[in-house]
Amino acid sequence: MMTRFSIAVMAALLFVSTQTRGAGDFEYGKRPTGAILDATGLLEPRILKEISDPLVRISRDEGIDVIVVVLSDIGAAPPEHVARRFAAEWCDSPLHAVVLHVPGHADSPWIVPAGELMDVIRPEIVSDAVAKARRNASREPGEHARIRAAATEAADMLRYWMGNAVRRGEVIETERTKIRLELETKSRRQRVFMLLAAASAIPLIVGFALVLHLLRKAGPRRFPKPDVTRRLCAPHAGGNHALVELGPAPFTEKP
Repeated sequence: MMTRFSIAVMAALLFVSTQTRGAGDFEYGKRPTGAILDATGLLEPRILKEISDPLVRISRDEGIDVIVVVLSDIGAAPPEHVARRFAAEWCDSPLHAVVLHVPGHADSPWIVPAGELMDVIRPEIVSDAVAKARRNASREPGEHARIRAAATEAADMLRYWMGNAVRRGEVIETERTKIRLELETKSRRQRVFMLLAAASAIPLIVGFALVLHLLRKAGPRRFPKPDVTRRLCAPHAGGNHALVELGPAPFTEKP
């Protein structure tokens, strides 16, 4: 008994330790309280606050999550892959984006949107919007301005998509409600029609039965003429005890 209990306790502890170790595997740990992780110290506290506070408000009020990650180097890893790792670890809203910046990199910053709602947006729309947002951010002078512009562009892009998704959902729900009401109205009309048809058929049935009753009542009240077969050429048939008069017997001489 104790052996089985010990095995169960060890299995539970192993499961808990595995889950705890899995949650801490991400090398950057838990998400910061704000919307920015600056692992390089590039952003001054004032600029960091100016970029982070609007993103925090948007996330709180609209459910759109944008985080900014500033790393000194990503090696040979694709920027989109790195950004998606941060999104998978730190973001849980249906629509979010990661703005990844590597100081000194010519193509930085990158904007990588993600989330469940991305499945309903055509890939070409996503790629065009991201490319436009990155072009707008790249025109800003200085890295600070480019990071701020990329974060703003990402937030506006997600808000636009979220608004379209909400409106599309409302339109779909309105159409579903309209179709349901039309089906209910049609079904109700069919029931009323069937009730009216049944109600109108009752007088007809009663009238037909009454006419048959009157016709039968107005007919002749006599027995039908019997089918009589004449016997012995008599004009009338007799009963079981009928007598036939044959007249006197002919005269015959006695010998």
